Amino acid sequence: MTTSTTTTGPTVTPSAAPAPCHTHRRRGRIVGAAAVALAGASLLGTGAFSAWNATTAVSGNVAAGVVTPALVDANGGSFTTAVANLLPADYFYRYVDVRNDGSAPSTFTGTVTASGDLAGQVLVEATSCSVAWTAGSVCSGTTTALGTGTPTAATPLVVNHGTVANGASAAQHVRYKFTFSASAPSTLQGKTGSLSATVSNTAVGGNDRTGG
Repeated sequence: MTTSTTTTGPTVTPSAAPAPCHTHRRRGRIVGAAAVALAGASLLGTGAFSAWNATTAVSGNVAAGVVTPALVDANGGSFTTAVANLLPADYFYRYVDVRNDGSAPSTFTGTVTASGDLAGQVLVEATSCSVAWTAGSVCSGTTTALGTGTPTAATPLVVNHGTVANGASAAQHVRYKFTFSASAPSTLQGKTGSLSATVSNTAVGGNDRTGG
């Protein structure tokens, strides 16, 4: 690095210039040193030094839940098996497992409808058992009433299954008891009808999934 100092002053007549004194030389050295120091500071301020940078990142997967209800025949029978020769006050049972094939617990609601000439003449009682129903319609666990009524096509019976956890082992064991009206009129002899059951489920969000 080169530093220079320019000094101007009044014009003098030619003569031998006096030799600079030691004080002047010392002042020049001090000024020069100050200039060098300031120049060095300027270099530092303009980024003449190295800069090190590093970047890292993390990622994780997310997935939406699945809502899938299922009605499965249980207790060795089939819900769709036909019944004939009903007389007043006759009854029969049908068994299903309400299963949550989704990915999270959810609330299940079912309906039972009746159509045809026998609609409004069949009493339906839906009951769950904490364990699988056994032969003879016996519950060796705890029973819970889910809904009772005499459905038609326009006014189905609502069955409140409640919350069912996901997984086959958490299935709700449901028995439907169908009773033909004891006061059914004789005009219904030979008439037919049909019964059907459906189930749907609702999963509600707003849960803290911080843990996964």
